Amino acid sequence: MVHMERFATKTDAGPTPAEQYRAGRLELFATTFETMEREIRNQLAGTLSGGGFDPARDIAGITVNRWAHGYARFYNPIFDAMKAEDELPHVIGRARFGRIAVANSDAGAMPTIDSAIDQAHRAIEDLARIRV
Repeated sequence: MVHMERFATKTDAGPTPAEQYRAGRLELFATTFETMEREIRNQLAGTLSGGGFDPARDIAGITVNRWAHGYARFYNPIFDAMKAEDELPHVIGRARFGRIAVANSDAGAMPTIDSAIDQAHRAIEDLARIRV
C-alpha cells in the first residue's frame, strides 16, 4: 500500500498564498480521474521500475480523494488584509442558521483537528442556546 498526496496549490499562479490556493483548487477540480490515474502510474513507474515494478502488473487499485475543501486556509497578516472578527469569511460562513450549526476546521480558519474539535464545541454551544 502506498499513500501519496498532492496539495492544492499552484505556486506560479499569483503572488499571494490565497491566489495560489484558489488556482490549485480549480486545477484539482478540472483534472479528470483518468488523468490522475495516468500520472500516478507514470510517477510510480518512473520511481520504482528500476527495481522491477510494473504498474500494469503491480497496481491492484487506485483510490483518489479529491478534497480541495479539506485544507482550511488560515489568515496570513503579511498577505491578507485583516478585518474585524465578525467580517471574516470563516466567521460569516459558520453563523448558525435556525437549527443548523456549521462545525469543521474551515469554520476555524485552521487546517487542524483541534480547530475542528473547537468548532464542534462552539456549534454545540450555539445550538444549546436555542429555545425550543
